[in-house]
Amino acid sequence: MKPQHNNPYLVRIELTMRKRIHYLVLGFAIATCMFKSYKSYGQNQPGMLIDKIVAVVGDNVIMQSEIEMEYSQVRKEFPNAPDSIKCDLLRQRMMEKVLLAKAQLDSVVVSEERVEGELERRIAYFASQTPGGVKGLEEYYGKSITEIKNTNREKIKEGLLVQEMQQKALKDIKVSPTDIKNLFKEMESVDSLPFYSAEVEIAQIIIEPKVSKEAKELAFEKITELRNRILAGEDFATLALIYSDDKGSAINGGDLGFFGRGDMVPEFEAAAFRLRPDSISKIIETKFGYHFLKLIDRKGDNISVRHILIRPKIFASDIEKSRLFLDSILWLVKVDSMTFEAAAKKFSDDSYTKGKGGFITEDGTGTTRVPIDELEKSLYFRIEQMKPGEIGQPELISKPGPEREQMWRVLYLKSETPPHQANLRDDYQKFQMMAESRKRSKAMNDYIQKHKSAVYIHVSDEYANCPSVQVFIKGN
Repeated sequence: MKPQHNNPYLVRIELTMRKRIHYLVLGFAIATCMFKSYKSYGQNQPGMLIDKIVAVVGDNVIMQSEIEMEYSQVRKEFPNAPDSIKCDLLRQRMMEKVLLAKAQLDSVVVSEERVEGELERRIAYFASQTPGGVKGLEEYYGKSITEIKNTNREKIKEGLLVQEMQQKALKDIKVSPTDIKNLFKEMESVDSLPFYSAEVEIAQIIIEPKVSKEAKELAFEKITELRNRILAGEDFATLALIYSDDKGSAINGGDLGFFGRGDMVPEFEAAAFRLRPDSISKIIETKFGYHFLKLIDRKGDNISVRHILIRPKIFASDIEKSRLFLDSILWLVKVDSMTFEAAAKKFSDDSYTKGKGGFITEDGTGTTRVPIDELEKSLYFRIEQMKPGEIGQPELISKPGPEREQMWRVLYLKSETPPHQANLRDDYQKFQMMAESRKRSKAMNDYIQKHKSAVYIHVSDEYANCPSVQVFIKGN
């Protein structure tokens, strides 16, 4: 299939859909949406879609409900998106399944620590977006956090395998200035240069308060006291409900449900699998804080435990120390000892923007020029009174996640761009992304052609004539 990259509308949709490979690890959210929107396959009720298989790739099937659900999401951002976009959505899904099958054939492995870390990050994100935090998330899914993790761990693993294979397939992709200029000239020649709304370049430095030695000592004293009370005869589940800082399991008396090796962080897992029935572990320290555990049951290679977690608290003095540290960073910037971007790379605690010099990037394209209408309201109001080149005052904000921990943020408004028709001076990054997208599309098509014979592929008659799906069909 020849990519339609000269149409900016289709380019934007493709760039948005490309994010799906990364967000494949959100599979449990997608599955829940599908469950609420569709009846089970075979239940023919008036007004309800009967689900069906639209493609098979290796051992994996793709259902009509998946395509319909994703199409509805595209329509929210692009209300005029045609039905033909479903072909492109199926193509993206099939691409992922071919990559997954190839990863399995090549025995590609992702570490359990990486899977667990991705699970933790996703849970924290969804909890931050759900009213009621962790508890609200559990109520929404009708499962405990542990059950959500156990149900979706394999989906997370598959998503990371897809990422690994995509990186291998596209590792040699490079875009030259000539490629970018040629693309611009092509679009200009057919009068298809897009019109962009007002945009801004914003960078940030985030400083999170650090846990003090005194806070860790107090947390250890508290966890020691609770362990002693349980050893003296008090009920584990009751104390977990009242005192544990793991609110997801506290509501269940600290019960984490059944899990196997590789499902938990190493220190926790090592202590858990050494336990005898009804025994209480020693106090252990993980990145989450201090814990102790009680073994409930074993079933084969899986175990069920209760635990109590006490997190060291952040004191007001810790918050003030982090503010003073941020002030010292800003002083270096103001006296020209380093640029704001260099300071963000060296000192910022925000892993997402740190490597980009603190710059917030546009979803879907990754460019640093972000349309004003796509900014979060809180961010927009903060920069509304700022001038280009200005650094704002530090502000104390809540960290995304169920704990809503506080952190300091300072913003830098590098530039403002008024509404305009695309040009190379102001929109070089966008054309760079478009040129890269063109090369990526060709590279992935080439990859499919090279490896599709090793994977069983079948496409339903409904989609077999889609131009974007032809690359998967044998003989094409």
